[in-house]
Amino acid sequence: MSETPEGGTPLADEYPVYLPDPVVDAAMRMIVELSAQLWVERERRMVTEQLLESRGLLSREDIESFKADPTQVAAIKAERARFLEDVFKELKRIPVGPTHSKSG
Repeated sequence: MSETPEGGTPLADEYPVYLPDPVVDAAMRMIVELSAQLWVERERRMVTEQLLESRGLLSREDIESFKADPTQVAAIKAERARFLEDVFKELKRIPVGPTHSKSG
């Protein structure tokens, strides 16, 4: 197994391996990816809501009571599918079959 350029972290193909179980390793990468995306979205939403409210363009009540039309619902579903693909991509990197063994 090779190491990353930073030194020390083993690589499986082009992806670093941090934990002995590839499923747990993938799950941890998924959690980190999800957390990073969630925080970026949350921060942007907070800024956007504050700017809209401070300029008198939108109230928080407007946001809470919003109902999407069918076109918007379809766009939201498509974006959700992309988001889930990003979050769960690590599961696709898990070796299939007996390509790794546990030593003990």
